Amino acid sequence: MKTVLFQSKGGAGKSFCSRLLYAYHLSKNQTSHFIDIDNASGSLTKFFNSIEERKNPKIEFANFNLMGANKKIDRSLFDLLLSEISTRENVVIDAGAATSEQILYYLRDEEPNGIIGDLKEMNIRLMLVVAGGGSARECYDFFEEAKNIPGLKDITYVVANEFLGEINGLSVKEYFDADIQIRTLTNDPTSAAELEWSNLMNNGFVMQDIEQLPLFRKRRILNYLKDIFNQIDSL
Repeated sequence: MKTVLFQSKGGAGKSFCSRLLYAYHLSKNQTSHFIDIDNASGSLTKFFNSIEERKNPKIEFANFNLMGANKKIDRSLFDLLLSEISTRENVVIDAGAATSEQILYYLRDEEPNGIIGDLKEMNIRLMLVVAGGGSARECYDFFEEAKNIPGLKDITYVVANEFLGEINGLSVKEYFDADIQIRTLTNDPTSAAELEWSNLMNNGFVMQDIEQLPLFRKRRILNYLKDIFNQIDSL
């Protein structure tokens, strides 16, 4: 997996998934590049800023703006981003909800010009994050819009975020036939363990932070991550 662009509606869990990929690359001790193109909340920027002094030197981070003055994707900026990452391996790009929506429109408009084929040739994949609960309707609409762009399915992985609940009695993975399933850490999303894990994911962590947890909690988190990492490896 060379490059991943996260797309979805707001609140589906894109930034959470990008942080899981951060943990994945930490576990592999791989040189990796993370780029925040979310011009609104910049949650990935906040995450990396919180660990700036402790970050593994193999993990690089940068911001990039894709939006033009008209609040739409600027073609020259998009091409510049592709040029910047064309010679790199292991790139994760985190887009906010508004940017994700504009990327989708841009890919739809540029599809006749071969943009999907260009992304595939560069080994760029999209991770489309979908969730249940109150986000299910918007995720479904975004998912259907993406499916209607010719060729986009071939470069898209669907990630099911189970944190917000089921959809019509089915798990999110079952409902969307997703490639990756992100379960809750425990059966109780309001438990102390879940809150502790959410705090780490929101406020930034390095692997030493997990290693320093009490044995039971450390083992639970490492097993949880192992399940997700195995799914990523199988793609």
